[in-house]
Amino acid sequence: MKFQFVLLLVILCSCKENKSLPAASNTNAYYEKAWFHMDQNNKDSAFAFLNKAKIEFGKNKDSIGMAKCMLNMAIIQADYGDFMGSQENAVDAVKIFERAHDTDYLSTNYNLLGTNEQNLKNYEVAVLYLKKAGSKTNIKPELEIIQNNLAITYAKQKQYDSALAIFQNLLKENAKNAMIIDNSAFIKWKKDSSYNAEPEMLAALKIREKEGQLLGQNASHAHLSDYFSKKNPALALYHAREMYQVALNAKSPPDQLEALQKLISLENGENAKQYFKIYQKVDDSLQTARNKVKNQFAMIRYDSEKNRAAFLNAQAENAKKNYHILQQYIALGIAVCTIISGVFWYRRRKKRVEQENQLKIKKTELKYSKKVHDVVANGVYQVMTEVENQENLDKEALLDKLEIIYEKSRDISYDDAMKSNEENYSEKIAHLLQSFSSSHTQIIIIGNNETVWENLSQPLKEGLIIVLQELLVNMKKHSSAQKVSLRFEKDNDFICIFYFDDGIGLPKNNFNLKNGLQNTVNRISSFDGIVTFDTETEKGTKINIQLPFDKK
Repeated sequence: MKFQFVLLLVILCSCKENKSLPAASNTNAYYEKAWFHMDQNNKDSAFAFLNKAKIEFGKNKDSIGMAKCMLNMAIIQADYGDFMGSQENAVDAVKIFERAHDTDYLSTNYNLLGTNEQNLKNYEVAVLYLKKAGSKTNIKPELEIIQNNLAITYAKQKQYDSALAIFQNLLKENAKNAMIIDNSAFIKWKKDSSYNAEPEMLAALKIREKEGQLLGQNASHAHLSDYFSKKNPALALYHAREMYQVALNAKSPPDQLEALQKLISLENGENAKQYFKIYQKVDDSLQTARNKVKNQFAMIRYDSEKNRAAFLNAQAENAKKNYHILQQYIALGIAVCTIISGVFWYRRRKKRVEQENQLKIKKTELKYSKKVHDVVANGVYQVMTEVENQENLDKEALLDKLEIIYEKSRDISYDDAMKSNEENYSEKIAHLLQSFSSSHTQIIIIGNNETVWENLSQPLKEGLIIVLQELLVNMKKHSSAQKVSLRFEKDNDFICIFYFDDGIGLPKNNFNLKNGLQNTVNRISSFDGIVTFDTETEKGTKINIQLPFDKK
């Protein structure tokens, strides 16, 4: 089955390369020489210079330049029938283009990989590569060639419907494209031997003759010869002869061999023998030329790898010498740095010890200041509030409370100052809250029962007393509230406290915690709790506290 696609790939890639070829100042001389020989169709010389250019790009760490060389080397190898060697270079190139996300060359690279796999009869792999090629470009002519190659690959697998679907889409915008017309008609006939493909094939041939497309004419005659091989052997022979003549004019030995194969099967005995002799001669010549070129390509790559290895060895030796010198400098530098570092370390350590001692003093001062605030100041303020709010003051009870505060102030340096000996926690909470109640301020308590406080650790209970005392002191000093409500709830693993007063409330903008409230937040946080201040409340202060309790 004769289709035209390899030449178009080379033309497309060559056009792209010439269009994007950098100026002489931005490239190396080998690369320019390679393209000079490509323009002269001296592909073996072009291959040699591309290989040298690749090495030069490698020295300059220009990976894209290396990949472009390998891609064009792969195209030349495919043109000479060295598909395995072409795949090797193309795979190395596509890895670099993928890493660099260089879409300008990825489509051409994948297209080459696909057509190589098609020539190697690995059709399923070819389809994957060609689909990738199509996804990497938006250039219309390039997409058309890739789609044509994909359709041909489907046809090689006898998936004619898939192939024809592609050609049908291509023909919508390319109704006069001879390659698409010819390939589409030929596949329709392959699918249905009764299909009259002659008008379309002859129309494609006329277009190719008018445009002087020798290889295109070759493909048309090949298709027409196959089409008439059973219907009209005389016409089949005519097109086989025409194909052979065009192949001679195009200097294409592979096409000459295909034409000779058709002539051998279509001619009479004596003429068939003559064509067979010519076939053997051309085939031997082509195989010899291909083997010679393959060996030449292999030797070029072998020599370059050998030279590269020698260059790397020389670099390694030089690096080794430099390494020994560097080691000496490093050793000397380390010794100097060690001495300097030792001096700096001693000074910094001395300074750090002094700072740590000062910090310990400050922490101790802060610790006792906080204890004085929590234990003494708030306790005294609570007693003052009771004195203020009670008309009939019990002198003995007042003295007892002051004595308790006095004893706690004496034990301020011990943790025992924060502890409580009262066992009924709900009563202690109630007494604390009621002590801030007066004729001007009504305090409402909801949910304060012993079941709420079950499973709370003693440190958490003691901390919570101080938090509530801090909130009430803050309310008494700043809020001017008339009503205060405190609601206690148990929610799964948490104790929730909802505080509300109808005082002046928290500032709506630029709300900053003062010392009292900051102490509250810090203490709740130390028990892994959460404090929420509602600054959106139109009137009053709303604070929600959530504390985890220990089930154990």
